[in-house]
Amino acid sequence: MAAENAGSFRDALTRDEVVPFLRGDGAYRKVPTSDFAGEDAPTDTWQALRDVYSAAEETPETEKALSDGITNLLGGTAGDVYLAVLYLTRLALAEQGNRLPLKLPLRELLSAAREKINKQWEALSGELVFPNGFVKKRALEDLQGWNEAVFLPLYKVDILRNKK
Repeated sequence: MAAENAGSFRDALTRDEVVPFLRGDGAYRKVPTSDFAGEDAPTDTWQALRDVYSAAEETPETEKALSDGITNLLGGTAGDVYLAVLYLTRLALAEQGNRLPLKLPLRELLSAAREKINKQWEALSGELVFPNGFVKKRALEDLQGWNEAVFLPLYKVDILRNKK
């Protein structure tokens, strides 16, 4: 049973390693299942969220752990901020489609994201190198696209509003 849960969200929750799980550190890294539709991030966030949703069915603390994990990512490096906003994008789309099995404070998390994006603006404008070697170019372009396609129309929240 322990081997089955290795690298899972439940395992990360038990070990108090939610942030490493979200980042895809070590055994928590989710590798895209298709070479044709690979994730443009250091871990496959869709797979990670499916794992979180699965845990939510049986683990009441999942919502708080995920919210806290995203908040902690927002307090990290520019790469962490990028990943946190990518998760927020996925969660917002799931909520809009009535497929989000969690109650999360998305507006609060988006406000926190706005503040952190502004603090990391310069770093997000350059090349991000993640601990597992993944390199993300033009991260700020992704953030701008998610802002225009998801956050502004769905939540009326401009995560780039205070940019300098």
